Amino acid sequence: MSIELFDPVGEVEVVQRQAVRALQSLKGKRVGCIFNQHVSALAFWKALESEIEKTLQPASVFRIYKANTWAPAPRAEANRLLEATDYALVGVGA
Repeated sequence: MSIELFDPVGEVEVVQRQAVRALQSLKGKRVGCIFNQHVSALAFWKALESEIEKTLQPASVFRIYKANTWAPAPRAEANRLLEATDYALVGVGA
C-alpha cells in the first residue's frame, strides 16, 4: 500500500475584472430575470416581478424562465440578458 501526499500550498490566480458599475437608482432601468420555475417559489416570483414592475417601472424586462429546474440557464440566453439589461434578479438555483 502507498500513500500519496499533496502539497496544500498553491499559487493564487489573480483575476482581472472590470470595474463594477454602480447604478444610482433601479427605477426606469432595464431589468433581467432568471428564474428556475421551482414549484415552491412560483407564487413568490410572480409577486416579486409584479412589485418590481409597479414600483421600479423598468424601461424593459428580459426574462429567462428555465425549462429545467436543475440545469443552468443556456449560455446564449444569459449572454443576451447581460447585453440587454442594466441589472438582473436571479431566482433560487437559476
